[in-house]
Amino acid sequence: MTVNSRPCASIALLTLLPCLFPRLAWTCSLVGCTGHGFEMRRDFVITIKHDGRPLKGVNVQITSTVGGVTKSRFSGVTDLDGTVRASLPAGDYWLNANLFGITAAYECFHIAQQRSGHAKGRKTYEWGNSAPATRRIAGRLVDSEPGKGGTPLWNMAHRVEVRIRGASLKLQNPVNGDTFQTISDPDGAFAFDQIPKGTYVLHVEGGSTGRSYDASDFLIRLSPSAAGDSLTLTRTEPDDCGGVRLDLSGVDYVD
Repeated sequence: MTVNSRPCASIALLTLLPCLFPRLAWTCSLVGCTGHGFEMRRDFVITIKHDGRPLKGVNVQITSTVGGVTKSRFSGVTDLDGTVRASLPAGDYWLNANLFGITAAYECFHIAQQRSGHAKGRKTYEWGNSAPATRRIAGRLVDSEPGKGGTPLWNMAHRVEVRIRGASLKLQNPVNGDTFQTISDPDGAFAFDQIPKGTYVLHVEGGSTGRSYDASDFLIRLSPSAAGDSLTLTRTEPDDCGGVRLDLSGVDYVD
């Protein structure tokens, strides 16, 4: 999977990684926990914002692992002020906050038996502030398949582009809940026209090429000042998480 460099809201490594990989729902762990993470109080508040404003509807999950078994310790959804409140006993935990499959936070923390002066009562995260930009949310879905008729190495070097038809695409606005839907045509093309500028999550699933891929989510900002206006979504080979997804190109990470 190609990693595109772009600014992130947080400088902490465990928060930086979801910025660098915005479409992952983090079903597999790409990072480890160093030093038990930061310290939280037993009663604390998690706040999620977008463009500096409270973001409602973000799923917040807190888990812990004991004896190799991961269990849910807290589950909540941010309210109108973008917050959830939790109360947990002493222990080591992982925090995962996401909306429409896009991660706002994925990091570890701990609660001490005896609270230190460094324990935090609140943590604030930004969601979707580093979305790549495009002038138009339209483009084509393709599957890059190995060629045929040669040796395995030759086939891999001479790949064939196959269009993904009949895929379901859903565009969601995280702020006002507006949703737009379409289906890729026989040429793999799709378009969302006459929609307001702003940040959206593009959800793609299904489609027919004879091969399948996992549902994929992409963070995209519709901006009239962006350079690109045509997106390409390409089926990738299995990654470290084991999934076969779509990869996004044709967007600007600075506009």
